Amino acid sequence: MKPEVNVMPKNIIAGYYRLSMEDDDIKVESNSITNQRLLIKRYILEHPELSCYEYCEFYDDGVSGTTMNRPGMQTMLEKIKQNEIKCVIVKDLSRFSRDYIELGTYMEQIFPFMGIRFISIAEHYDSKDYIGKTADIDIGFQSLLADFYCKDVSEKVRSSVMAKKNQGKYATGNTPFGYAKNEGNRNELLIVPEEAEVIRHIFELSLSGQNLTQICRTLNDEKVPTPLEYKNQRKKQNRKELQQEHKYWQPGTVRAILTNESYLGSMVYNKSVQAQVGGSRAILKPREEWKVFENHHSAIISKEVFDKVQERFFCKKAVVRKPVQYALKGKMYCGYCHRRLRIMKLAGDRLYYYCSNQKLNSNNECLSGSVSNELLEKIVLEEIKVQITKLADLASVRKEVAEEQRTIIRKTDKEIMGVEAEITELTESKAGLLEEYHAGTYTKEQYMEYRRQLDQQISEKQMWKKKLEKQSDTCNDLLYADTRDYGSLLQYAGFGALTKEMADAFIEKIEISNEKAINIYWKFNKSDGSISNSVTTILQHPSADEAIM
Repeated sequence: MKPEVNVMPKNIIAGYYRLSMEDDDIKVESNSITNQRLLIKRYILEHPELSCYEYCEFYDDGVSGTTMNRPGMQTMLEKIKQNEIKCVIVKDLSRFSRDYIELGTYMEQIFPFMGIRFISIAEHYDSKDYIGKTADIDIGFQSLLADFYCKDVSEKVRSSVMAKKNQGKYATGNTPFGYAKNEGNRNELLIVPEEAEVIRHIFELSLSGQNLTQICRTLNDEKVPTPLEYKNQRKKQNRKELQQEHKYWQPGTVRAILTNESYLGSMVYNKSVQAQVGGSRAILKPREEWKVFENHHSAIISKEVFDKVQERFFCKKAVVRKPVQYALKGKMYCGYCHRRLRIMKLAGDRLYYYCSNQKLNSNNECLSGSVSNELLEKIVLEEIKVQITKLADLASVRKEVAEEQRTIIRKTDKEIMGVEAEITELTESKAGLLEEYHAGTYTKEQYMEYRRQLDQQISEKQMWKKKLEKQSDTCNDLLYADTRDYGSLLQYAGFGALTKEMADAFIEKIEISNEKAINIYWKFNKSDGSISNSVTTILQHPSADEAIM
């Protein structure tokens, strides 16, 4: 039996809280995470149709509302995509987003399409009151003002920071490797002796003729900590790189150090501009627009040494390479260091994968040599065909189960309608019994006994109705539990070659070990344990001798 419009499906209500730096600036206590939590929970208690459902919460502390790329927000949106959340409650619209366009897209398009009820307490907005129509004009103005406010604050902060830098103050959050902020004056940089020695050592290795990869190999063999490890020693960092078991110096890190003018004692700024307010992507400005404040802090490297090293990097013309397109692009990883494998193009347009970390350390178990892309595509295609066969069988079984569930639902809903008719009939009999009692047909004792019997029958029917409704809801949950589109995967059954679209549809990533064993992580295996990861050894393949270099 279908629920009424104002009754929410049995699912989770999500409360979302957010506190950002602009809120700290104006010291609004009501915006704190604690107060937002209390306000939303009080609202739920005051609305009976919400209080009986399971509640979960998501929050972002210190993150701007101009971007949707927030950890708590992304986790909540993922739960919504998985159909685990049916209602979202926020203190006010600016907590959800300060981007007018983004907020409008979710309120007017995404949430209504997905059947998500959205409630904003401060604006007295509840999407169930706007089914089939747009929100009031004041809601639009409030979200627009929140957008303008954030952009205005951002511009003022940017202007203030630029003014400090023009005065020679170091007004940047991060410090270059080798320096730390003076605790007594946060706008001043001081040399960190231990890190400075590493920087001098890197410049010496470069002057001795070593290239970037050779410098990395030397540092890794000497077990010199990476810049991030040094930074973590001074202040604990929450970075995914630190969670990796094997940490190596990378050519990009060494190049950034060798070309950084900060080691001359100069503060270089105005190098980039944000693509959008609150966004994380920065656009690099032309070098002539950079600003340099010379003799800003103590130098680690002399100008003579720095200039000699720059000749190695800037005397060469940049080589423009056309991007290489192949089916497994971005999917291949080393089974030891878990970094993405690189691709090289040899004569005859032959592509081979290799691990760049293998050359960065003398004692590691990264993929040695290289492996043919052509061979890998053949192996992966064979594995995909096996998975398509399994998915076809699984889809057939799920189809039979779904039909059984639909039959049960139809039968149960029909029985519920019959029980409702019986309850209506008993209720009418109860009303007629009272009229007959007033007419003197029954004594008081007879009336009370007949009424007790009718109440008992009504109660039993109502309990049976609830049991049937629960059974119907369970069948509905089972029916829509598997929302995967098997058709989109089964369409590749007749393909004779691996394509990028096919790889993206089936594969999360592929790891290959030093023993040339492949581990394929399937996308559809995340929520379904019926199909396991595939492990195939390349050495067992007929073309292996030609494909491994």
